[in-house]
Amino acid sequence: MHQFRFDVRDLFKSPRLGLSLQRMWIQFLGLFVGMLGYIIFTYVSLLSAGISLEISWRKYGLLPCLFGESAPWYSFIIYFLGAAWLVVLYLVTATAVSRASYMLVKGNNFYTWREAFSFAKKKVVSVVLTPVALAILIGLFLLGGAIVGWLADLIPYVGEFGLTILTPIWFIAALVTVFLVLVVVVSAFQTPAIIATTDDDAFEAVFQSFSLLWSQPWRLILYAVISGALALAAFFILALLSKQAFILMDRLFANTMGDDFINISAHGMYLLSVWVMHSIGWVQSVFSDFSGLIYFSREFDPLPLPGYMVVVSHIFSVWILLIGGFIASYGVATLNIGNTISYLILRKKKDDENLLDRKDREEEEDEEEQDNAPSDTETEPEKSAE
Repeated sequence: MHQFRFDVRDLFKSPRLGLSLQRMWIQFLGLFVGMLGYIIFTYVSLLSAGISLEISWRKYGLLPCLFGESAPWYSFIIYFLGAAWLVVLYLVTATAVSRASYMLVKGNNFYTWREAFSFAKKKVVSVVLTPVALAILIGLFLLGGAIVGWLADLIPYVGEFGLTILTPIWFIAALVTVFLVLVVVVSAFQTPAIIATTDDDAFEAVFQSFSLLWSQPWRLILYAVISGALALAAFFILALLSKQAFILMDRLFANTMGDDFINISAHGMYLLSVWVMHSIGWVQSVFSDFSGLIYFSREFDPLPLPGYMVVVSHIFSVWILLIGGFIASYGVATLNIGNTISYLILRKKKDDENLLDRKDREEEEDEEEQDNAPSDTETEPEKSAE
């Protein structure tokens, strides 16, 4: 078992715990399947809006979006289905990463990524229902306020007086709604960690989200900022090392293969820059002048290559894209692990409960299965004499 101090120093374990093929693989699978579904739904929505696939691909590449386009209502429904798919996959994957990390710090070094996904799939309703239920509650508050305003408008004189006399009540209701919005934000980040460390249901996740925000608001904010900063730093360092490795590989093969590899690499990087063109601005907005150290540092132009080299360039681009996704998975996994550690600390602070010492239902079921399994030392019953 990893030694925990249950204070802010434990958060700095997250980059090391995230630097694992298991956790990165779990996160990568979730991001890959989630983005694949989002891309398919979004391009279908663009097609339903009358925008051709060729135009959409040239404009968006692998990062399509329907906003900014003139589209009918049903196109937006298709688009939001894809966005919902991406969010659900993220929550499920975050739960799996949190579960794998939680079992590791408890001392279970043999907990597999398949077991983590199996656990997350069992908890998908609870993980998704928690923020959704809170969002529905906010919607009911807003609907109630709209109905009150509508009724006040229908009744002349009395409506205006009644509405203004009860101003303190409406103010309190609005304040509660703002608090609920903050709880939704907390639940979106902490629900996977809560479910993964308690093996509980949506009710527990809702209760803990309220409890965290009410009893530990400043620690919650501080830990979230530190976890986010550590995730960005971890991603930047791995991306920096990976780019240097790519440069080394590129120069080595360029010196040995000559112009063939230079052309394949240059055209492949052009293709990749077109596929992810919008992400270039995102990386620059986060890392500013340092973005060139980890991402595209110059523009690439298409090259007139023979057919077979174009195919090879596409294969090269796909592999670099997948490697880049795996590197990004490290940053996201580090963030999810940071949220998990944050919850372990906050639970200890507010309830004086060490979740690392607690056995949940999954662990108890595993122990029961092991106890009920026949022992290898048992001898077979003797055969009756003929």
